[in-house]
Amino acid sequence: MNVEQLATANHDHSLKGVNFIESGSGPIVIEAEFKQSGELHKELIKNAAGSVITCKNLKEGYDLCLKAGIHNANLVQIIPDDEVCQSSYADYHRELIPLKF
Repeated sequence: MNVEQLATANHDHSLKGVNFIESGSGPIVIEAEFKQSGELHKELIKNAAGSVITCKNLKEGYDLCLKAGIHNANLVQIIPDDEVCQSSYADYHRELIPLKF
C-alpha cells in the first residue's frame, strides 16, 4: 500500500487503524489495517518503487500520515528479546500506545 492508497482508504472509511512499529534501535515502519472485500488486511506502507518506507522518528511518520489525512495511530514497540523468549510468534498488537497528532 502506498501513501495515495492510504489516503483513499482513509477517505472511504475502509481504514481501520495505522500502527507505527518500532523494533529496538531499528527504523519505524508504518502498517495500515484496512477492510477489503469484507476481510481485514494488514500492509506496510511502501514508496513508488515498492520498497517499505522507514522513518527515523515519530515526526516523519506523523508527516506521512498527515499527508493522507490521518490524525490517529498506534505505537507498537517490539523488544528484540521477546522473540527469543517466546515459543511461538508473538502478537504485538495487544499492547498499543495510542497517538494523536
